[in-house]
Amino acid sequence: MMHPLLKYLLPMLLLTPVGLQGAERASHLVFQIDNDLPEGSDRNYTNGLRLAWLQPISRQSMNQLQELLASLGDAMEGSFLSRLATFNEPDNVEYDWGTGLTQLMYTPEDPAALSAPPGQRPYAAWLGLEFSLHAKDTGFLSSIQLSIGTTGEHAFARETQEWVHRNISNSPSFQGWDSQVPGEITVNLHLDRKTRFADLWGSTRQSLVQVDGYWEWGAAVGSFRTNAYVGGLLRAGHNLPVQYVIPRIQLGSYSHELFLDPESRRGHFSIYAFAGLRGTCVLHDITLDGPLFRHYDSQVASESLVGDAIFGIGMGWKRFTLTLSRNFQSEAYTTQDGGHQFGSVMLSVAL
Repeated sequence: MMHPLLKYLLPMLLLTPVGLQGAERASHLVFQIDNDLPEGSDRNYTNGLRLAWLQPISRQSMNQLQELLASLGDAMEGSFLSRLATFNEPDNVEYDWGTGLTQLMYTPEDPAALSAPPGQRPYAAWLGLEFSLHAKDTGFLSSIQLSIGTTGEHAFARETQEWVHRNISNSPSFQGWDSQVPGEITVNLHLDRKTRFADLWGSTRQSLVQVDGYWEWGAAVGSFRTNAYVGGLLRAGHNLPVQYVIPRIQLGSYSHELFLDPESRRGHFSIYAFAGLRGTCVLHDITLDGPLFRHYDSQVASESLVGDAIFGIGMGWKRFTLTLSRNFQSEAYTTQDGGHQFGSVMLSVAL
């Protein structure tokens, strides 16, 4: 039987532009999965899936939705996509258009519980389509994304989890999905800004080992999440590609060619390690605080400050990039008993 998530791929494909003539940069197909199975647990943020497509696009060829995002970006924060980014090369800014389908899943610790025990995370899920515009040069990236999704039964977390537990992990099925955070349509706007640090500690493209990275800040506002964050990531390795990894599923940002590269390393074998930190200030999270427009007592409250640490390795060869990472997160809600860990896998193919 076809998984119900497949029917959501159609609008994603229909809103994906095809065939930008004359584009020299590659398009990217990106698949990401987050799961806490490698840590021997099945709780809290237990699974995330994303399939995304990113493609070069010119400002002159944008459709109405793309122009809307560009206009929103230009109107916010003093022209977010252009002037605020303080691009090194304002005449050489390039754009990418992204579409994605993402599912996020959350559970308490006890799979037999018909509802979340007191103090534990409530059952919750979110399924959404993401439409994003990214403006970049060799040192800066500004992104704006509109995400439209839903919580509740139409996020199809029960079906996804049962399929995975039956066919992959052979784990017990969770029994409390009828008590999950109820269905509500969500609309969110995400802003993300990255500044690249290249050739750190004296390393150059000719060095056997290169070191680089970026620092980032961003914010989201909407009925799914309202938050703001700041963080950074460092990489060290051989033949570092310009395709920076976003180690975990992050609404508003993707793993792709975040910055322009006049000396493209595509085709060269690369291997590297990376580490990152992020701090997030949370005002609202529908999976913890409940929906804005429906009555639901989640019996928990989100933490106002959440920290993340990420470590991993990446490999690239020709058109393929693969990253494996481990993620450590502090308590996301006030009654959580300790932090949470999960693993992430990202595979990107340049087309």
